[in-house]
Amino acid sequence: MIPRNLDNDRRGESLAWEDLTAGIPTIVALAKLCSNVLSNPNSLETKLDNLGSEGRAILFAARKTGSISIRGDKNAFEPGERFLAICVELDEGRRLEFRCPDNPEQTIRFVDGFRELCCQRLIMHQLMNEFSLSSRGFDLANQIDPESVAELLQMGRETV
Repeated sequence: MIPRNLDNDRRGESLAWEDLTAGIPTIVALAKLCSNVLSNPNSLETKLDNLGSEGRAILFAARKTGSISIRGDKNAFEPGERFLAICVELDEGRRLEFRCPDNPEQTIRFVDGFRELCCQRLIMHQLMNEFSLSSRGFDLANQIDPESVAELLQMGRETV
């Protein structure tokens, strides 16, 4: 469970080891980013041309379900397998995991693309490690040319 006060400055309260092994600080930071941007009425509307390739690929992959999660595997043997990854729910029981174990830099580029989507009000936090497209996110996702993101989508691996 994600603790309520990760940024609490009170003495004696800190993150537990279990929180760190679940990637909670990063997930909370992204959730806060989504919240801050969504509550800012002065945020500019995003155009597709202003988004990086990885962000557009995530947006396109999520265009049908709108469901995105951040997942890690603390028990994986290889470091690249333990990295947090962006996972898009495709339909019942299938998801596309943007984790490239042999190319950790690319995995981080997908996480950064997700952060970019959060900054642009295209993603909103739902529960725990679950996020979704915002209404503007759905609108833009449906405008993406599939060929423009095909190579990056191939980097994702389908899991159940």
